[in-house]
Amino acid sequence: MIRPVVKFRWSNFWRRAAAGGLMALIASAPQAAKDTPFGIELIPANMPSPSVDDASRSLGLISLVGSHVSKIWHWGDPDAVPFARAMMQASPTFGLKTLLQMGTIFLGSPAPPLGFPGSFADPSTQARFLSDVRMLAEMKPDYLVLTTEANLMYRFNRVEFERFRPLYSQAYQLVKTLSPQTKVGVSHLYSLWFANFHIDGVDVPAMLAPSDFIAFTTYPEWLVREGHFASISDIPVEWYGASRRAYPDARIVFSEVGWASKVRGTPELQAEYLQNLPRLFSTTNPELVTWAVLHDAEYFSRSLLTPEATAFLESIPVDIDALFGHFNGMGLLDGFGNPKTGYYTSSQIVFQKP
Repeated sequence: MIRPVVKFRWSNFWRRAAAGGLMALIASAPQAAKDTPFGIELIPANMPSPSVDDASRSLGLISLVGSHVSKIWHWGDPDAVPFARAMMQASPTFGLKTLLQMGTIFLGSPAPPLGFPGSFADPSTQARFLSDVRMLAEMKPDYLVLTTEANLMYRFNRVEFERFRPLYSQAYQLVKTLSPQTKVGVSHLYSLWFANFHIDGVDVPAMLAPSDFIAFTTYPEWLVREGHFASISDIPVEWYGASRRAYPDARIVFSEVGWASKVRGTPELQAEYLQNLPRLFSTTNPELVTWAVLHDAEYFSRSLLTPEATAFLESIPVDIDALFGHFNGMGLLDGFGNPKTGYYTSSQIVFQKP
């Protein structure tokens, strides 16, 4: 899913956490998370200025319904790194496995930190990428996605995709040297993968090797909205099962899964989609199913985009206001910490054992 880069006030958060508040708050945390493929990305309440208590409470809420916690680090946001490190340190106390993800591209093109050329051909950008991969690998996550939705780069910027391929291979080997137990790969937008693989006969994941898993992101509201299926219950298991047929022996991860409760979605539809997840993934047997965000974000809007990004999205075309409205309403709790029906639904879903 397209996400704008927003500088959260993680630096303020980290100063409070470093003072000892976070570890004190988690002292009585549960020691074992739920045994399930389900997990959630850690977006605390009261963004973009969450408190230490907000983050601690969020980890506890995730452990009640899921097995793992995720964090997507947008490469251009250095302030988010300390938060990711704090999450990695706190997660074992809650019994949560960890999934770190690097958002290295935006609108299909490289999006490095400020001051670095936006090309994977540039030696300084390559060196920065490998340095940041090293930093994340040293945190020893259970899973590490080295770029999110890599097939968008294949679709919109083929030259940079080809430049990224050897760099990815280097990064994979680097992670394995530093943290052999970490499972490494990239993610792909599922609907685009489906079209490439089943219509065009192109296997984009196979172009990025080696990998320990194939990860997908999926936001399938459009399947119902555009009339491909009459309802959520009419979406067949074959929709996601196509990934297992394509990769019968691969470890499959769904690293972003979401259905909005705002704009064209409702809390009821979101809960219905959650309720259907075990059925929809019944033939896929993914190792992880990671809900996109824990709490709603109330601050995404077109005002955050550059004129170039706006022009690109409008040329695809994308309804920018609807896109950001959907993302703002993707959480299982609202932005202030109040649970929606979907959070309670997520506590009740049971996935079939492979």
